[in-house]
Amino acid sequence: MTLINTCMLMVILQPLFVYLALFKQPEFPPITDTPVKNDDALFLFVTPGVSVFYFSQFFEALLYLGGVWVLGLLLAVILASKAKKTITKDDAISFTIAGFIFFGIIKLIAMAIAYFFMDDPAEAAQTAIPPANDESVFSVSQLFSVDYLYNALWPTLYFLVLMIITLVIKVIEHHSSFKKAPSGLLITLCAALAGIAPLAGEAYIVGIIANFIIFIIFCSLCLKIDVKKDPSAGAIGLFFGYILMMGIGFSVICKVIYELFFN
Repeated sequence: MTLINTCMLMVILQPLFVYLALFKQPEFPPITDTPVKNDDALFLFVTPGVSVFYFSQFFEALLYLGGVWVLGLLLAVILASKAKKTITKDDAISFTIAGFIFFGIIKLIAMAIAYFFMDDPAEAAQTAIPPANDESVFSVSQLFSVDYLYNALWPTLYFLVLMIITLVIKVIEHHSSFKKAPSGLLITLCAALAGIAPLAGEAYIVGIIANFIIFIIFCSLCLKIDVKKDPSAGAIGLFFGYILMMGIGFSVICKVIYELFFN
C-alpha cells in the first residue's frame, strides 16, 4: 500500500479511534469508584507507529502520518467535553511508544519470514521495505520554493483568504446592527470547503491538515465574538464541527475512489 493510501485510510479511521478512546464503555464496568486505565486510548496513538513500515522514506511517512495523528487528536479535543472516558499524559506517552514498538516488531517478523522463505535475500529486503517514490523526492530549495508551494497548496491559500474575510465580516457585524448576518452562512460554507478544497491541490494530506487548523482558529475567533453578545452562541460550534467532519469524510471518500479507479 502506498503512503498516500495509508494516510487516507488512517484519516478514515480517526473518528473510530476517537470513539474507542473516549466513548466506548468497558465490557465489565468497575465495581468500585477507583479509576480504571483506559486501554482503548491505545487506538488514538497508534497512527505515527505505522511509519515504520516505510523504512526507506521513514521521515516523510512520519511527517504525513504524524499530521493525520494530530488531526485525530484535535477531533478528540473538540469532543473531550462530551467524553465518557479520560486520557492521561502518561497514557499518551506510553501508548505512542508502544505503537512504534508493536509495528516495529511486526516489521522485523515480516522481514525475517521473507528472508527465510524467499530464494533471494535481496528480494526479501525489497519486499519488506517499500521503495521510495522517486517522483516525491525534492531538494530543499525546490520543496520550499514559492512556485511549488503555490501549485501544491493554492486551495489552502484561498481558503485562508476566505476565512480572513469571514472574520472581518464578523467583526463588522459585531460593531453594527445587521438584520441578516452573512457570517454564519460563510462559516458553514468554510466548514464544508475545509475538507473538499484540497482535492484540487497537489498536497492533499497537508491541505486537509492545514485547512482543519485554519478553520478551528478562525471559527473559534468568530465564536468568541458571538459569545460576547450571547453566552449560549458557542453551542453552534458543535454544528460547525459536524459540517467540518462531514466535509472531510466526503473528501476522503472521493479521494479514495479516484486513487483506486481513476489513477
